[in-house]
Amino acid sequence: MRKTILTISLIAALSGLAAATHAQLVVWSSTNFVYDPLGSYGAVNDFQGGENLTMNIVTPGEGGGSSQACEITFNPGGNINFQTTGVPYPASGNTSLFLANYTLSFDMQVTGNNVSAGTGLQISLFANQAGANAFAVFGPNLLLPATVTNVFVAGVGYQHYSFPLSSFNDNGFPNVNTATNFSFGIGYVSYPSDIAAPQETFDIANLQITMATNAPPPPAPIMKVLAAKPALRVFGQNYAQPYNQEGFGTVDLSQSWVNATPSAPTSYSINIADFDTVDNYTLYVQFVQGIGSINPYVVYANANALVWSITHVGTGFTTSIAWKTNSPNSGQPNTALALTTTSTNGRGTWTLTFTTDTNGTVTAPDGTSGSFVLDPTVSAQFADPVVVCFGTAPNNTAGYGQYIDISSVLITNVAGVNESDNFTMDNGFDLTLWDPAFSLDPGSVIQVSTNTPYWVNWTVPDQGFGLGTKASLNSGTNQWFTPNYYGGGTVTNTAPTQMGPSLKWTLIPSACLPTVDGTVGGTPSKAGFFRLSIPAPIQ
Repeated sequence: MRKTILTISLIAALSGLAAATHAQLVVWSSTNFVYDPLGSYGAVNDFQGGENLTMNIVTPGEGGGSSQACEITFNPGGNINFQTTGVPYPASGNTSLFLANYTLSFDMQVTGNNVSAGTGLQISLFANQAGANAFAVFGPNLLLPATVTNVFVAGVGYQHYSFPLSSFNDNGFPNVNTATNFSFGIGYVSYPSDIAAPQETFDIANLQITMATNAPPPPAPIMKVLAAKPALRVFGQNYAQPYNQEGFGTVDLSQSWVNATPSAPTSYSINIADFDTVDNYTLYVQFVQGIGSINPYVVYANANALVWSITHVGTGFTTSIAWKTNSPNSGQPNTALALTTTSTNGRGTWTLTFTTDTNGTVTAPDGTSGSFVLDPTVSAQFADPVVVCFGTAPNNTAGYGQYIDISSVLITNVAGVNESDNFTMDNGFDLTLWDPAFSLDPGSVIQVSTNTPYWVNWTVPDQGFGLGTKASLNSGTNQWFTPNYYGGGTVTNTAPTQMGPSLKWTLIPSACLPTVDGTVGGTPSKAGFFRLSIPAPIQ
């Protein structure tokens, strides 16, 4: 195995700072919707149903009868979940690489109740769309994060709002300078509804994107190199909503505890290597009945689900069992067990054991245990097919980008596959056992092996920067190359992925570390250096 004895991270400074004057160029505009015909506009999708959602071009808009506005109306119900997307308008002159150099601005009036990103309002921006698409929110986009504190006040007429594009969540958004067009979208997600008015209306006008034409480049990212210990790491990558989960599920569909006996109990054990994270960050082990395949919404959408949760709270942990039956599109309103453990770091083996269809026990790594009894009518709803989904969720904004390292999972005495996977011994994620489709975002579950000794992470924004490595700071044959160069195209580092709002992570295999003479397949160097630079290494 190739190793470096000494690893130093370097950050390359940018040269050629621009002048201080920041002229603004309009690179995209709806031209006040004056070229859009009155009436139905764009695309809408009411995922919840029953909200009487409409989007229309109306007149007069903000500024008088010569202008028009986009008007969105809906009737809040028990829950709210919808997305609207306007038509794409062409972009021109958007030449900067950096999101921070662009500003989205618009005027909006709200009729009904005050709204904010923190209560469920979603403002999205999409690039290179062929047409209006209310499902675009599930593709690459910029999404206003729930942490934005702006309150869109109702009943005060049109107000002006502006947001630098760097303040949005970047959900795989393409390079802003390659966007041929942009589409603007408004959505709302709230469970339960936070709006009491019988009808809510948003009127939007003067929608545009400007670009600073003479702005200095952004500051260089701050980088760290960290030792990587073998385990399965699950990141809380998504930061659109604190309850969004990332994780994986069982491929096998026969994981139910039903028919367990005292002499042959069914148990579900998970060994945690690292749970040093923020308060309320939670690992969920979820039993979902009657499904054909796994997706990120399966626990919420399905009628029957039992959820075992392990939550970091203060200096310790809590664990609980909750369940629902015959309740699709809902949470788990019933609690069978709520237990506080004395474990201070969460590391070790957590086990859920059933000795009958109804009788269960949860045991924490410190030996703390608690028992519960399900009603027989409940357990009757959990006969196979049942899958087990392992997921993490932030449950608060501080949890965005956090992670849990899992050493192993062991499931015994089920009718299907008795899952047994020691992740500390795996070289890759075993897709014959586990289905990563439970994650809301690809790349959230990463197998760390003995052949992947280092993590490299860095702060965002990082547009234009690329990661390089070399064995020596001297010149000669030691040039800055990408880690993939040393892997010869067959071994690569993980795709740098933004985990939460502030950090990108990549896992570096041994084969991607620099060689003494800078050649592929050469003698491994005992020292290695990393840097982020503009321009990025060419190979």
